[in-house]
Formats: sequence, structure tokens, C-alpha cells
Amino acid sequence: MPRQMVRNPVHPQQLSLLQEVFDETCAEHQIDKDSPDAEALALILVNSLQKGSDDKDQLATLAENLAKSL
Repeated sequence: MPRQMVRNPVHPQQLSLLQEVFDETCAEHQIDKDSPDAEALALILVNSLQKGSDDKDQLATLAENLAKSL
């Protein structure tokens, strides 16, 4: 039986949080915001938030680890 994924909607305050983490990570790691790497980073951050990770430090750590692997 396939596993059902729960995806919650992103609220405006969460969108602001995601934008902040994304912008800080892109600036720190010199990632062009229009690049495929930035798109992948954004998708993973949104996905994580939709699954319940809405803590800034947790998202920032995830973003940092992803940026290092790009």
C-alpha cells in the first residue's frame, strides 16, 4: 500500500520564514537565486515545512547542510 504524504498549506508567516532562510543561505553560499541549485533548495525547504518543520533553526540547519552539498 502506498504511503500517503501529508502536506500542509504554507501560511504567510511561514512563507516569510522560508524566504528569510532561503535568502540567508543563498547569500552565505553565493547561490544564484535563479539557479537550479536554488530551486532545489527552495523545494526542499517548502517540503520540509509542509511536513511540519517550521522551526527557523531547524530549517536553517537543513538549508546549510544542503548548500554545502551543492
